[in-house]
Amino acid sequence: MQKTLNQGDMIVMEKFSAIKRFDVVVFKTDTGSILIKRVIGLPGDTIAYKDDTLYINGKEVDEPYLDEFKKALTDGQPLTGDFSLKEKVPADSYFVLGDNRRNSKDGRVIGFIHKKDILGEVKFVMWP
Repeated sequence: MQKTLNQGDMIVMEKFSAIKRFDVVVFKTDTGSILIKRVIGLPGDTIAYKDDTLYINGKEVDEPYLDEFKKALTDGQPLTGDFSLKEKVPADSYFVLGDNRRNSKDGRVIGFIHKKDILGEVKFVMWP
């Protein structure tokens, strides 16, 4: 299964772009780690997953970038386990998920990402 990004990939990012849903962004965590994840929730959104389906503000949302990950599963389990955020995404914050949903330190673990902590948007992988 090919990941969206792999350890050691070199990327090009744009520092001053408007953040949109499903952008892949680079950000700094409270502990100082630098992570790369996909923006799922924008300020004011409610986010839930049920039966491997994303719901934003109560509406089902397609995630075609996960199709290859889902096709590669052989254990009958969902790629993304059920969850529901207890609160709306706060102002000036975002909810992020990794594409490797079963093994990702993302918004389900670290919480919301504040806009000031986003370093830029990944535009493309340069290497390898």
